Amino acid sequence: MLKHPAQPPDGSTKIVSPDEADARLREWGLSVEHFRKSVTYGDDARKRVDQPWYPRTYAGVAMWAETLAGLRRQLKKLQQGWKIGRTGNYETVYSQEKRLAFAVVAGDKYTGTRGKRHPKLTRKRGPKTRERVERNAEFVQPTLWGDIGGNRSASPQSADLTPDEDCSTWFLVVHADDDEIRLELSLARDIGDGLVGEWVERILIPPIPSSGAVAPIESDEDDDDDGESMVFRATSR
Repeated sequence: MLKHPAQPPDGSTKIVSPDEADARLREWGLSVEHFRKSVTYGDDARKRVDQPWYPRTYAGVAMWAETLAGLRRQLKKLQQGWKIGRTGNYETVYSQEKRLAFAVVAGDKYTGTRGKRHPKLTRKRGPKTRERVERNAEFVQPTLWGDIGGNRSASPQSADLTPDEDCSTWFLVVHADDDEIRLELSLARDIGDGLVGEWVERILIPPIPSSGAVAPIESDEDDDDDGESMVFRATSR
């Protein structure tokens, strides 16, 4: 049975240290390297386009897109039922069987560390993200941390959702510092004023050495808000 995190009674956040991250991810049939490699793919793409003739923000867009693409390619190779999710233009990789989805986002300087506070995402989120975060509560077990496990039971609402929405949605949070890229895999529990910064669980992943790295720039929040396609196609008349 797939293990989902349990919600502590006091609402605190469980933090999985980098040396324990592999053991936690093995519960899902995954490893730290799946996520580190995906971020490395993104950073390699960033290096190729970090040139003056490209638009200023393009390196960040490439970082986000190639990180997500790299994660999708790796997980699909596992032959564990991982698929591409993009309902409402919300881009994820997900498993219907595990009822688990991953999205790539940018975090602030507290990403990947036990800092003075938990990290926050760097951009305000729209209704699609809010729906995902609120749905996460349905997958969290209201028990002590030592009693982790269990899937969400079926509900009438789930019948109205597409498979990539009927999941808990974890964020691969990425932050680029001067000489390294810090990352973590975290489950949000509250979106507050639009800046996600409250977490059920944070799985800290060892950083990746890199100079000149940039934060991933995700697709426009307007697309997240209203589901309009980023691709415009000519229509016949």
